[in-house]
Amino acid sequence: MCLAIPMQVVEVDGAFAWCEGRGRRERLNTMLVGEVAPGDWLFAQLGQARERLTRQQAAEIELALDGVAAALRGEKDLAPYFPGITVAKP
Repeated sequence: MCLAIPMQVVEVDGAFAWCEGRGRRERLNTMLVGEVAPGDWLFAQLGQARERLTRQQAAEIELALDGVAAALRGEKDLAPYFPGITVAKP
């Protein structure tokens, strides 16, 4: 399974951009999203920029991905990772 992750543009190289996110640096094809500039946020999957993101959207996705990692570590209280989502208790 492949997940898309938010990445921030640090350098532009024609139809490609060097981006950083979640501890990695990757060269993304930006043809699907058009012209980008350093500081822009992109939703990246399999070497492609799939969508533009606002800083707020990127932060929300980062928090949710942290929540998934926390669940995989066995943490029980995941509410802080998913603000605004109410989970019914059995």
